Amino acid sequence: MSTIREEEVSIIHDITLKGTMAFPSVESEKHPAIILINGSGSSDRDGNMKKPAIQSDLYKELAHFLTELGFITLRYDKRSVGESEGDPIKSGMLDLVRDVQESIQYLKNHPKVDHDRILLLGHSEGCIIGTVAYQQIPVAGLILLAGAASNLEEPMAYQNQQAIEEIKHLKGIKGMILRKLVTESKLEKQSASLKRKVEQSQGDTMRYQLRKMPVRWFREHYSFSTEMIINILKEAQCPILAITGDKDVQANPENVKRIEQLEKPNATAIVIENMDHMLKEFHGERTILNLLKQYKKEVKDPIHHKLKEELKDWLIKNYL
Repeated sequence: MSTIREEEVSIIHDITLKGTMAFPSVESEKHPAIILINGSGSSDRDGNMKKPAIQSDLYKELAHFLTELGFITLRYDKRSVGESEGDPIKSGMLDLVRDVQESIQYLKNHPKVDHDRILLLGHSEGCIIGTVAYQQIPVAGLILLAGAASNLEEPMAYQNQQAIEEIKHLKGIKGMILRKLVTESKLEKQSASLKRKVEQSQGDTMRYQLRKMPVRWFREHYSFSTEMIINILKEAQCPILAITGDKDVQANPENVKRIEQLEKPNATAIVIENMDHMLKEFHGERTILNLLKQYKKEVKDPIHHKLKEELKDWLIKNYL
């Protein structure tokens, strides 16, 4: 079994990001490198969260798999999470984009990294962040897992639709109560109201339904339409790999087809059977109402074997 050497790093710009670089055991003058970009929420560089408590090591497992293939990997605590600096309520979406760009520059200056072979791997919101970061600093490849070719609004609407469908078929008193409380028109009105308030807002935060929310993060996300995201991918010169699971209820697996529709010879789109948003194998019924229970149950399961196969084949073909 190969031994992976890890090194703690600091990426310093307007704030300090703390991360981990993993190096292949095979000695080489320079290696290709992959930056992992987290999804939304407070998961750290390894993919673990304190609230709700989920210790899955998702990103650590992914990084080590890629490093064993021969890539240096960089995973970092995004701003305001783990050991990185920043304020979660004041951080904007474009701050996250800038953090990716600073990470690219960090790797370009690293003596062990082949700066012509740096790739971005985004998961969930990380797909949007990576795509936008690429527009300003093109890299050698884009890997988009569970969230390709879409802006933020689309998955929000998709999740609402999943909830409505599930509530329609819920049995018993719980079903009756939820059907009265949660209706399609109510959710649509709430989404429209939120968007209107966000677009009219100024500053970093605002009060919405008695809660303080990171309004700049929303406002900057809302400034990108799905069409804009797709256009960036259309104009991208690098190979693109987009993969979503058919059991994903947070990102619509149908969106992967948009990558095929780009009709680019170097763009690959794959839907993996029985894979959920956390990239795990899941054979149960699709659910958004019991998602946390599902994720906690599979916390120690490995990443879907088919995802590893597809990543390996694509990376060897294009970069190794």
